Amino acid sequence: MTTDTVAAPPRERVRTELAALLDVDLSAVPDRASLRDGLALDSLTMMRVITWLEARGVPILAEELLPASVGDLLARVESRGDGPRLRIGGLPGIPEHLRATPPHDPLVPVLETRALRLTPIVGEDLGFLYSLAVEPETGFRWRYRGSIPPLERFRAELWNQVLLQYVVRRVADDAPVGHVVAYGDELSLRHTYVGAVFHPSSAGTGLPAQAVSLFVRHLFHTFPLNKVYMEVPGINWPQVQSGQGSLFQVEGVLRDHDYYAGRLWDKYVCAIYPDGRAPAAS
Repeated sequence: MTTDTVAAPPRERVRTELAALLDVDLSAVPDRASLRDGLALDSLTMMRVITWLEARGVPILAEELLPASVGDLLARVESRGDGPRLRIGGLPGIPEHLRATPPHDPLVPVLETRALRLTPIVGEDLGFLYSLAVEPETGFRWRYRGSIPPLERFRAELWNQVLLQYVVRRVADDAPVGHVVAYGDELSLRHTYVGAVFHPSSAGTGLPAQAVSLFVRHLFHTFPLNKVYMEVPGINWPQVQSGQGSLFQVEGVLRDHDYYAGRLWDKYVCAIYPDGRAPAAS
């Protein structure tokens, strides 16, 4: 049995690393800065922060225990992760040991990380999925854009033009937290579209990004796809824009395409490639 004797890095050096990770000035990360409100980290950026913590021996054990402020985060690094922790998967480009735990057989699809799992839709999930589609906090961002379909119509349309879909559940308590779906598939053209919606409590935790990453890897593993598209309405763009150029490529912008809240919004057509990179222009 061995004991880790490596001293935790000084707080200011860690602060400098954090500022570089977030691409902000050092003055933007004082101890009092809130990760969600002050720095306004989106889900993709929070995922990178969590992975950065993992690499420093600070895995986290529940999303509600994510650091709330820079000072809290730095204290966790200094203590080398004493207390409750949540182990998580990763996004494309994250080191393999931080990703989903692989099955014994490499041919078996990976549908679970240490924090969440993707499960087939069963009868009792219908109410949860319907609430995501119609509740004020999520409905305007999702399929029906704020309209409320009758439950029977929702049920009948659930699998329309869908290649594959799962309910996202937390491993800790099996509670449903989201929905991921591949739709409008053009397998003959070797692409499909992916969409996702999550309960508001998961916003900013990195969990949505982790689930979408797991789902996209599964799609590439299972189907002969060259790329996976995302159609991102402008109202959702701030939640994912930090991944532009690294996790996905913007391949088109439809100007003034969607209407909501008294104004027109652009729609972004993005593509995810198997290795995370777009092919070089010829």
